[in-house]
Formats: sequence, structure tokens, C-alpha cells
Amino acid sequence: MNRGGEKIQDAVLITGAGQRIGYYLAKSFLQKTDYPVLFTYRTRHPEVDELLALGAIGFQVDFTSSDARGGVVKNIKKKAKSLRAVIHNASLWLSDDVIREGGGENFNALFQLHVETPYYLNMALAPLLKVSSENLTDIISLSDAGVKGVSSDHIAYLSSKAALQTLMKGFAKKFAPEIKVNDIAPALIMFNEEDDETYKQKRLAQSALGVEPGPEVVWQAVQYLMNSPYTTGTVLSLDGGRGVK
Repeated sequence: MNRGGEKIQDAVLITGAGQRIGYYLAKSFLQKTDYPVLFTYRTRHPEVDELLALGAIGFQVDFTSSDARGGVVKNIKKKAKSLRAVIHNASLWLSDDVIREGGGENFNALFQLHVETPYYLNMALAPLLKVSSENLTDIISLSDAGVKGVSSDHIAYLSSKAALQTLMKGFAKKFAPEIKVNDIAPALIMFNEEDDETYKQKRLAQSALGVEPGPEVVWQAVQYLMNSPYTTGTVLSLDGGRGVK
């Protein structure tokens, strides 16, 4: 917590933690570790209030607007003296049909959120990672296992996630050996409430294990990367054996 204006140390920053996987990661850090948590969110869901009540520090921001990035970085630096990890979780899932209907604005939003924002935050926040009191510091992104395949209806989305993977490999080289930089590429993790049974069975059949694992597996992957002293520049597949199906 940030008591009396004193800056927190060795904090974990998670973008897009207002719901689902980002929320689960933020809550897990708060309940299972001693790391302070900073997080961003676009919409104030009930999960945001829960994280704030647990002691996290939240920043409401829409990263699809490039003008918002500088302000949130200033606010982060006001609250944190150092960072232990930055986790790029904020994401948009848009089909090409939606992009076509919305014109260039939706297309640009994908690349602003998945590529430009991680690039900007990596450059701006690296100094806070480098002054961490811990020996290991990390930048971790969440891309998509679908990058390995070909999609005819999510071309723009997967292209932006592929660019994110390339971005992170570049930063792994740039920031070594001070900061480890890795990507997690999930496939199906958790269904949405509105998903029907036909869709669920179709998705489950795409992997060898055929299960909906839940966000705990993402937490486990994050912990592996943060605790490994010899892993950087990797894309960690989290797909239930989708590649061998």
C-alpha cells in the first residue's frame, strides 16, 4: 500500500486487470505474495473495487488512445519507487468483420493496445525495473496461441499478437541481462458466460487435453517465468497440446 505518500517498492504492474485473467493475476499476487500491485483498467467492473479493497493501486486508462500513456506512466512513477515485474495483459478480441464495420479506427486500436502500448511502457518503465531490490526482474506479455496457425476471420487481431511476440523478443535482447522478457501464448483458458454449448465443444476439441483449464494455469506460467533465472526471449505456449492435436 501507499501510506502517507511513501512510494512502494518492487511492485508488480498488470495492465487490463479489471476482469478475467488480469483480475485473477492481480488478486493472486495480492493474496499469495508480498509484492504490491499496480494495475490498469478501462472499465470499472466490480472486480476493480475488489482489488482496490485488497490494497492494489488502480489507474483507469484507455490505451487505445496514445495520449493516455504518458499520464499513466507519470502516475505509476508517483506511486512506485521500483518495479519487480510488468505484465502486459490488456487486450482486445476483434474479428475482421468488426474491424471492417468500424473502419480504420478498430484496426488501429488493436496495434495501439497490443504493440504500441507495450513498447512505450517497456521503454518508460525499464528504469524502475532496473532499480528493483530483487535480483530478478521481468516483463511478461500475453499474446495468443493462434499466432502459430492461420485464421481467415481474425487476421488483424493475430497479426497484432504476432507483432507483440516479436516486440518482446527484441526487448529480451535489448534489456539483457538486467531484465528478463518473455511472452505467454494462451489458447482457450476460460469461456465467457454467453458462450453456448456448441461453441464450447468446438473449442474444447481443438486441443489434445480438451479442457477449460481456468486462469490458474496462467498464474502458474507467470510464476515459472518470474522464478526462472535462465529464461528470456521465449514464447511459452499454454495451449493444452493444441499443436499436436
